[in-house]
Amino acid sequence: MTRVLVVSPHPDDESIGCGGTLRRHVVRGDDVHVIHLTSGEQGGDGRPPHETARIRETEAEAAAAVLGLTQFEFWRQPDGAIRATKHLVEQLRGSIERFRPRIIYVTHAREMHPDHRAAVRLVRQSLSGLRSQTRAPRVLTFEVWTPMQDMDEIVDISPYIETKMQAIRAHRSQCDIMRFDDAALGLARYRGEMHLWPGGDYAEIFCELRPRS
Repeated sequence: MTRVLVVSPHPDDESIGCGGTLRRHVVRGDDVHVIHLTSGEQGGDGRPPHETARIRETEAEAAAAVLGLTQFEFWRQPDGAIRATKHLVEQLRGSIERFRPRIIYVTHAREMHPDHRAAVRLVRQSLSGLRSQTRAPRVLTFEVWTPMQDMDEIVDISPYIETKMQAIRAHRSQCDIMRFDDAALGLARYRGEMHLWPGGDYAEIFCELRPRS
């Protein structure tokens, strides 16, 4: 069994960016834990933030059920203003030391959305100063808003593509604003066709976050 930690800036990033891979982990019996840094309260398209946060947390729970995820939490950081503060870094470092994941998934460093870039900075800083008895996890970054140019790992998600789509569509409030499901399906098909040949029809790609020298 592999312990997996997902650091998702907003509810839906985990489904869009690595939902197929997470489903594969679940099917394999791995222990997957998701941290939603924000509740996405600014993504309400006119709804009040408190109402949007409630809706999006409920949608995240529904998406988790689709993917088979049972461990998730909401840290309720300010949507659109995530900062790798000392307190937040220590909070995530503590979670890593307790859970001891072998793999961490987080958005990649060149994402257009500032919260996505802040999330990877948070992970990097949290890994600095881990207690000596805590094994440093492998960090794999994924694409949501901005396609990656480099990749270190390609995962065939063809058996799980329908589950991934159902999970994305569980974030109904967001798919009503933008067709994230169609966009994610197209990107996964492109990755499968261009980078998984010969192989499956759909793929997710990841770039490893390496320690700075």
